[in-house]
Amino acid sequence: MDRELEEANCKFAWLKLACAEDELDTCATLISELKVLLTKFPSLPPSFKNTPNAVAELRLARAIYEFAVIFSIRVKDQDAFERNFFQLKVFYMDTRSILPPSPEEYRIWGLNLLRLLAENRVAEFHTELELLPPRALDHPCIKYAVELEQSFMEGTYNRLTNGQRAVPHETYLYFMDPSC
Repeated sequence: MDRELEEANCKFAWLKLACAEDELDTCATLISELKVLLTKFPSLPPSFKNTPNAVAELRLARAIYEFAVIFSIRVKDQDAFERNFFQLKVFYMDTRSILPPSPEEYRIWGLNLLRLLAENRVAEFHTELELLPPRALDHPCIKYAVELEQSFMEGTYNRLTNGQRAVPHETYLYFMDPSC
């Protein structure tokens, strides 16, 4: 393992610890530092160079961006959520042949779909939905967002308010809050 990869792994471990201890300023600083470190990985997009550490670098980068997406919800920063999601999306779309799927992938896709609904960006919602493989529609997080959009389009607002109680993950509550 090269020095940059080792340093990034250590910082990522510190990031997890800082967030567990609710040190939000430290988390934000570490996320920024990690993103700078990721620029030194030759295997990351857009070059995707095949290096001995390529899989480890891609896996770590994806985990860092997933963490950044969830952290942006924790600090209620929708702009950061969107930026981090678009950086992460490349890893979900373009590394399928290199990395196994992430266990967080559909939860984060679902969060992005909810964000688009909350911002009334219905056309983009459908565009993003078309990017997902058909099996994704069966995942509870994706299914939740699709059913919410259908309720909205049908005007069945009681299902929308009941939807707040049946979220598939606690992070979904942020985009279900009308004040977000």
